[in-house]
Amino acid sequence: MNIDLLKFANTLFLGFCALLACGGYGGKITLDKPDGYYKSGETAVCTVQLLKDGKPLVGEKVFFLMRWENKNIARQVFVADGKPKKFSYKSDKPGWVYFGFQVLDENEKPRRGKGVDKHPLIARVTEIGAVFDADKIRYTAKRPTDFDEFWAQRKAEVAAQDLKPELSELKSTVPGVKLFAFKLSCPRDISATGYLAYPENAAPKSLPAYILYLSWTNTDANRVAAVNAAKRGMVALSVSWHGLPAGQPKKYYEDTLKQRIKGGLPGIEDRDRWVMGEIPIRVLCELKFLKSQPLWDGKNLISIGGSLGGAQSAWAAALDTDVTFAVINVPCFCEFDGAAVGRRGSIPRRPEAKTPAALTAQSYYDCVHFAPMIRCETYVCTGFSDEACHPSSVYAFYNALPESTRKDISTDPRTGHYGTTVNTRGNKRFADLLREVRIGAVPSEVK
Repeated sequence: MNIDLLKFANTLFLGFCALLACGGYGGKITLDKPDGYYKSGETAVCTVQLLKDGKPLVGEKVFFLMRWENKNIARQVFVADGKPKKFSYKSDKPGWVYFGFQVLDENEKPRRGKGVDKHPLIARVTEIGAVFDADKIRYTAKRPTDFDEFWAQRKAEVAAQDLKPELSELKSTVPGVKLFAFKLSCPRDISATGYLAYPENAAPKSLPAYILYLSWTNTDANRVAAVNAAKRGMVALSVSWHGLPAGQPKKYYEDTLKQRIKGGLPGIEDRDRWVMGEIPIRVLCELKFLKSQPLWDGKNLISIGGSLGGAQSAWAAALDTDVTFAVINVPCFCEFDGAAVGRRGSIPRRPEAKTPAALTAQSYYDCVHFAPMIRCETYVCTGFSDEACHPSSVYAFYNALPESTRKDISTDPRTGHYGTTVNTRGNKRFADLLREVRIGAVPSEVK
């Protein structure tokens, strides 16, 4: 996401929490350490006060789940009595613990829907998480011995490729901003698609370049984000992860990707044929296209994304040394073989994705193995309630970044994966960076 979208998502999240507290189910939930950080040997204490219509919940059944990494270690059903309850966990090693609560209906099934769920995909009324010895979390799976050679070959293929850009100008919603849909011809019969936008009266070689990567959603690239970035004084790309034509109806993406991607499984046991292995090639081609734009200042290249977009932003920062600033939000594709260190492992999580052959193939795309290659200024974020991309896997990536890399991480014990975790430090630095580089570069009509 760009900074405006992240702020918007955070505003929605806070408003939704307020709605839960005063017009539905919700909860006041805290840890004895507000930041959620603990040392091995300490005990994390969670205190929860469940609510209905802003008042203490009484007489309804509640399901409590406590998870340590990939294992459910406590499950309990209790009747809410209107009083706060405490739950605790003591760890003697680095890792992540999660506390989640569901309100049950008369059939002892989780209540779902508006005014109940904290986020759309997993039924939780309230939740919180904690991390023990965050700085000691490491991924022990071996990096392939030919990892560098593998990616050097793909970079060479992209360098030699005529991208044959196809541009279709579109009507922009912002006066003074030009907008185009684009398609690129990548190696291995792969296409890259999305939107290009820039201030039309900017001087050549005057603007920072910006690329926003789409998360694993069956949608078009975000054209509004490209326009907003151009309005703020950047030559901008907003790209798809799938390479399907831009500007199609949502159902087209849903139907086409359901048949083609099949949960990320096609070719998963072959590093050269895995369907998700096409994405880093798109990333390289999109960067090549962006750097060819006459308005780019040749100095500032900004890469941003969340979830699968976070993985793409990590690949971009690792594979292209021209990237100067990377925002990597709640990244997936970290620790595919998480089970080897007692963690859950990245999506995809079907059994077919966890065979020895599949894990070997996926190791060539694991963000943790790319982390040592990242030299640019890097900002990561994770929420300690993230059940999709566990915070421990994000820390395994973060801790693998070189000590010499300027880096920071934003965290929140209460936020999860679905648009709620905000990269506060990265957003602030991004705003400061734009102020530093845009002076005199942007026409007044789009400032």
